[in-house]
Amino acid sequence: MQHEITQAPRIALVGASGWLGRYIGPALLRAGVTEPKRFGAVNRSGPSDAYAGFDGIEWVGALKDLSQTPDVVILSLRPHEFRTARFHCPDALVISVMAGVTVEELRAHTGSQRLLRALPNALAEVGQSYSPWLATPGVSADERALCQAILRGIGREAEVPDEVALDVLTTLSGAGPAFAALLAQALIEAGKNAGLSAAVAQGAAENLICGAAHLMAGKVGTAPAIVQSFLDYDGVIAAALRAAQDAGFEQAVQAAVDAGLTRVQAMTSEG
Repeated sequence: MQHEITQAPRIALVGASGWLGRYIGPALLRAGVTEPKRFGAVNRSGPSDAYAGFDGIEWVGALKDLSQTPDVVILSLRPHEFRTARFHCPDALVISVMAGVTVEELRAHTGSQRLLRALPNALAEVGQSYSPWLATPGVSADERALCQAILRGIGREAEVPDEVALDVLTTLSGAGPAFAALLAQALIEAGKNAGLSAAVAQGAAENLICGAAHLMAGKVGTAPAIVQSFLDYDGVIAAALRAAQDAGFEQAVQAAVDAGLTRVQAMTSEG
């Protein structure tokens, strides 16, 4: 049976004021995905300032306490919080933004056969998340479009073929600013070791990391050509790049992705 969406859906967001929920909820309301009076915010701490200006939201402490049965349930929790509770919503479209919680586990805990897994990252805060997602076969075209509208409120989205891809992307795109921060930290320390003050080293690292993001936007596919152009010029930066490669820079990144994949697979087995 295909589920058509003919009016603003009743959406419940579990973890509405949490790490991702406080960005997802306001974004979907701003985008008009649903109306405040048809939005249920579920958390243990009560109303959040993140939703200021949206009148009519129903705030409850548990999914079962909502006055209306939701059409869509978004689960934005830590995996252990999800696993120690039960969210029985067999008739709802369930959208999970939890890492390491599989479709099989979602089905067992919620009773729903219509499931979407998505993995936004911390850049949701500034509307720049890259959110891969997948849907089970029972999800209709309208429901897929609804998921895309929700995720586009916090950045870009991309459908992926399977949960293996989501596991890899948990580290690759789910890192948000983590790898950039690690590179910035290393650059700052290298600058200080070379005699720069902390302030100057920090300024240089910020310019490189943040400025390069603008230069690379829309051009990441040309990264190998960019690297090669510096190597061909054979100047100061070429010497630096070769030293990084010789020291195992690419192998270190591969090891990081492999370690993240191992960890997310361990999280999955915990369920």
